[in-house]
Amino acid sequence: MKKFLLILITFFLSLWSVHAGQILVENVFSDISADYKYRDELQLFYDRGMIFPDNEGKFSPYRLLQRDEFVGISMEVICKRCIQPHTEFQFIEKYLWEDVYFDIDSSNKYFYCVADADANNYVRWYDAGFACEDGTQKENERPFCTNNNITLEEAIAVLLRNSGIWTIENNQSIIQDIVAGRESWRLSEDVASTNSDGTPYTFYGYFKKALDFTLVEYDAQGNKIVYTMLDKIDGKLRPKKSVTKEEFLRIAYIALKSNSCTEIVDNELALAIDIWEKTCQQGDTNCKVSNLDDPVDTYDFTPDVEGFCEEWIENPTGYIWRFYNLTNGDEFFKYGEFLDNILLPSEGEWRVYLTVRDKCGNTAEVYSTIIVGIGTSKIISLNVDILADPIIGNKNLLVDFQAVTFGWTPPFRYTWDFGDAAGGYGLTIDHLYTKEDVFQTRLDVVDSKWLTGSATVLIKVLDGDSCKMDTDGDGVTDCNDACSIIPGPEINNGCPIVEIGCGQNCSCPAGYTCNTQDQNLCPIRGICLPIVPKKTTCLYSPNGSAIFWNASCNSCPCNNFLDFLADVRQCDIVFPAITSPNARKIYSKGNLWEIR
Repeated sequence: MKKFLLILITFFLSLWSVHAGQILVENVFSDISADYKYRDELQLFYDRGMIFPDNEGKFSPYRLLQRDEFVGISMEVICKRCIQPHTEFQFIEKYLWEDVYFDIDSSNKYFYCVADADANNYVRWYDAGFACEDGTQKENERPFCTNNNITLEEAIAVLLRNSGIWTIENNQSIIQDIVAGRESWRLSEDVASTNSDGTPYTFYGYFKKALDFTLVEYDAQGNKIVYTMLDKIDGKLRPKKSVTKEEFLRIAYIALKSNSCTEIVDNELALAIDIWEKTCQQGDTNCKVSNLDDPVDTYDFTPDVEGFCEEWIENPTGYIWRFYNLTNGDEFFKYGEFLDNILLPSEGEWRVYLTVRDKCGNTAEVYSTIIVGIGTSKIISLNVDILADPIIGNKNLLVDFQAVTFGWTPPFRYTWDFGDAAGGYGLTIDHLYTKEDVFQTRLDVVDSKWLTGSATVLIKVLDGDSCKMDTDGDGVTDCNDACSIIPGPEINNGCPIVEIGCGQNCSCPAGYTCNTQDQNLCPIRGICLPIVPKKTTCLYSPNGSAIFWNASCNSCPCNNFLDFLADVRQCDIVFPAITSPNARKIYSKGNLWEIR
């Protein structure tokens, strides 16, 4: 009996381990089963946030592909995370206030993909006044036509170009061969190298490459799987045929895998989100961490951020909070180190994103999940956050992780991905980081009904030797020096104090020199500049001087201008500019100058 129980427990544990942290598509799409022929392809796209259930909870594989979904998936093939809610903040910042087309806005989950594709001319667009297939039209306005269908020739050409399998230059070479008579093969009964009027068929090269291209993979048992991008049916390719979602899924899977998109974390910031009970006050050191079950769905939020440059984060603009409702598309933004009494106003699954930017050029982003609903029938996810301690330290850094969750149907499964090819399970867990890097740690929580929630943190692991080095000789070791190659006092984290004025007789602190030797001007206009090693060529000029200036408006319109103190470095580009009234755009007012 004991042996039987052991076998039974082992079976259920193995079943959990296979599915832990992953919501299976057969449990998401009501019309998809575990033996669906393109199940693995659909699973990959669902896991990456590229495909969603429709209003009826279906995938609808035989429904014709619509244009907005086509553009969204095509952009993801070039590793651009633009589909909401996983949109990189750079796209939101750039396009949120833009009117790209009159018939699509940011409420569409593919809007940012469309905006960036338009800006970079990745797909074919429609002219002003064009009428969409459903009759949508507006005089002198460009439509996007979200409901238009996509032909096979357009789908093949865009995916091959985006994945780099077949470039525009490759195709142009084939067209030249057709014109010169060096290429005249018929690929199928309905695809020849020339049109009926003798002109080259523009998509010929794309179809030729697609017919030849294969992708080889191996399953968990080591069996070889060969994927073909295109197959003839009854000797035909039907290039003008509108493609279904299933047909596009197959082609896009091969393009995505061939391009090998990988998640890359490239920054110097450790970052996590702290979610508190709404009674927390700014500066309070005794705030209570929320258990994420506030009945009125109101919380306080703060960032937990550390790095070489965390003191150089503008408050509030350096802390960007994005609250996005995955269920209905509701979205709002907040800024600042402390958010007080933030109400999540509508039902659904909210993804709380925090993006932090410092003045050293580092950007980091993490997120947590909070759901808002009344009754278990409306619950679609689990509330999840991560407590991590510490989030920064030297190599061989032991980090304690704890999941903060509020869910509905136990038991729960807690699955951790530590970002260094290791993982684990449990409500609380610790992990040893042995290599220097920034690691994105992700937690996925699944309940017994396969509801899920997730959260992320960034762990910064330093090279222990950096704490023994002092590259700029300012007495602050590199691991504590926010400006490790420019001298600066310890009180300013090893960075130069750029606003310090020269004293009487042009005196300056150690490591600095006055920018003028005129005894009369020193106390009035003199600024202490760091003494920079001669080898430094692209931070400050080698002669140890820098230019400090105030940019202000001296031409109309003068109600929109920036007034700032900045250091101009060698290799910098300087351009006079003014901002738009909403400060979203910068307009150049003259030529550019490179500092040499």
